Amino acid sequence: MARLQANRDKADRWNSDDICPRIKSILHKNEKDPAGFIPKKSNEWNFEILGGSVSDIWAVDLAGRKCSCRKWTITGIPCKHAISAIWHKNDEVINYVDDCYKVEMYKRIYEPAILPINGSQLWPKSGKIPPFPPIFSRQNKSGRKQKLRRKEQDEVGSSRTKIKKKQTSVNCSRWHKFGHNTRTCKFNYVQPK
Repeated sequence: MARLQANRDKADRWNSDDICPRIKSILHKNEKDPAGFIPKKSNEWNFEILGGSVSDIWAVDLAGRKCSCRKWTITGIPCKHAISAIWHKNDEVINYVDDCYKVEMYKRIYEPAILPINGSQLWPKSGKIPPFPPIFSRQNKSGRKQKLRRKEQDEVGSSRTKIKKKQTSVNCSRWHKFGHNTRTCKFNYVQPK
């Protein structure tokens, strides 16, 4: 409740015809870079933006508010390529910022208020037994607690898809015979010659 009111008070101090201050600062950062780009007009709304190198070419659609770098599509704030095209068109960059960043929309979002409620001492009393927390038990849970979830058979790292190590022949270090090791040696009671 207090946070919503704080946001309403903050929005009242802003210029209502403009965009939010944080978005305006991002837009000013984006406006520093476009001087190095050369916009080429395709039609009234589409531009090809040339950068410093041959591979640095970007397609901008001002009507659809899209750039091939996808920053404008993701954030709703014109990227440096779009700003270069907007300047070439002699238009205002603020007009191309998404409506969700306008101060008017911000005020409309925080317009509904959460009304205050009475304290628990004024709540009506109930004759029912208050609920208790569930009883914690570790029945049927012997051993160490499982830390990782069980993975599906087609997932990477699934124990069901592991390839087992091929069994190699073992060699007894005491008798130098194949087929068993020193621990399972049948001849432990006899001293080697």
